[in-house]
Amino acid sequence: MKNRRILRQTGLTLIELMVAVALLAVISSMAYRGLDSMTRSSEHSLAIGEHWQGVAQFLERIASDVAQPARRSVRALKEGDQPLPEWWGRPLNNTAADTDPTAAQLEFTRKSPPGRDEVRLGYRLHAEKVELLLWPVLDRAPASLPEVYVLLEGVSSLTFRYLDSTGVWQDNWPTLGGKETFPRALSVEITLNDGTSLHRMFALPS
Repeated sequence: MKNRRILRQTGLTLIELMVAVALLAVISSMAYRGLDSMTRSSEHSLAIGEHWQGVAQFLERIASDVAQPARRSVRALKEGDQPLPEWWGRPLNNTAADTDPTAAQLEFTRKSPPGRDEVRLGYRLHAEKVELLLWPVLDRAPASLPEVYVLLEGVSSLTFRYLDSTGVWQDNWPTLGGKETFPRALSVEITLNDGTSLHRMFALPS
């Protein structure tokens, strides 16, 4: 009888077992929430890192392209039109590309490795994306359309400006009545959707 009493005193009651299970459930829930929060934070940090990597790659691409301008104008679409200048830039409405797939904010001819033709390329902002335009041939025909590549997403504004020989920044290039083929420098300003603004300047070879 004494041994049976000892066994009853050292065992778990149903209430104690239920409390233990409830505590285990609470601890497991807290651990899951903590792990989920850490995972979300890690994914957010990774997304931010990838976005800034995209910004850096876009600026590196611009720097590489503008360092190799070529003195090669381009035949326009229609017979009798003036050739497109070696370097051309105009402010562009963000929706212009919806109706004109060739619309660009900045367009110029870039040198290529020896033995290869120069390349005509352009940059623009379209639907909150910075796009690179690459034409398959220099001189255009009515059916000539560029290949379009997205370089950067989540951009609310993109502005190019051009430094002339007098040290004045211009919104358009060539300037009205100007005889300079290339600007002295290019200014690039982008604003991201989160409000962050970046401004870079690139010198062109003289």
